[in-house]
Amino acid sequence: MKMLLSVVALAGLSLSCDIHQHVHAMMTQDGAAPKSAAAAIAGQWQMSLQTPHGPMKAALQVKQDGTKITGTCDVEHMGSMALAGTVDGKKISFTIEVQEGQKITFSGTVDGKKMNGVTEPEGGDWSATRI
Repeated sequence: MKMLLSVVALAGLSLSCDIHQHVHAMMTQDGAAPKSAAAAIAGQWQMSLQTPHGPMKAALQVKQDGTKITGTCDVEHMGSMALAGTVDGKKISFTIEVQEGQKITFSGTVDGKKMNGVTEPEGGDWSATRI
């Protein structure tokens, strides 16, 4: 009897693993690991960033379509600038064109109503809070 129960339990475990592998393969059509759902960041954000000229504040208006983000960044004395980028799970990356041909890239993480990271090429820290 113990032998029969062991065989049944082993068969059930094997079937469970086969089903898991089949579902995983269906979810990852290209064989890659499944991607995390993009964090929802559409809306208004108040951003602070460190620059070589000192701290600055900016207002972000973000639109989101899946993993793609677009919007504007409004900075006092500089006006409104377009932003574009992506969100992959909790990772975010977007670029703002400050002047014609001069872009700043912001990369970081999203954590609920907060985001933070670093800028390139300056390497300054930035953070944003949903308003």
